[in-house]
Amino acid sequence: MTFRIVTPAALALFLLAGTAFLGAAGPAGAASNATMTACSQQWQADKKAGKVPQGETWSKYYSDCAAGMKKGASAATTTMKKKAAAVTSAKKDTRSFVPKEPTATDQTAVATTDAKGKPLSAGEIAFRQRIKECGNEWQQDKAKGTLPAGEKWPDFWSACNTRLKAHG
Repeated sequence: MTFRIVTPAALALFLLAGTAFLGAAGPAGAASNATMTACSQQWQADKKAGKVPQGETWSKYYSDCAAGMKKGASAATTTMKKKAAAVTSAKKDTRSFVPKEPTATDQTAVATTDAKGKPLSAGEIAFRQRIKECGNEWQQDKAKGTLPAGEKWPDFWSACNTRLKAHG
């Protein structure tokens, strides 16, 4: 076993280099930590207020937030206004999906694979069956003239889809 003796000069040089390194990295690290803290608080507030666009991840949000802070308050405000506008416009359409109006040539059979031949899930097949069934009802009611005055396909689809989901 070998022991090495560290001289006071070598120790002082080592400590001085470590302090210089930490001193240089310290403020940058502190700034980064302050940015992350501010963006994290903003993320939590936006999530609670429902202002985070659906599907946006923390890493994407943080990236945008940090870039906005780097550019300045005006850029961050513009970015946040765009996100808020996107959320507001997304909330205006309360229906999740409204298919195009069916035609009389729609067939009653529902495909069990997509266009690429990949098998559809049970939920996707059920969804397609509901579209077909509602489309057939729409065409029959339209032909009989029994649709309420002014009723459009999206409204009919919404009610029919809800009814069919409830019946299973």
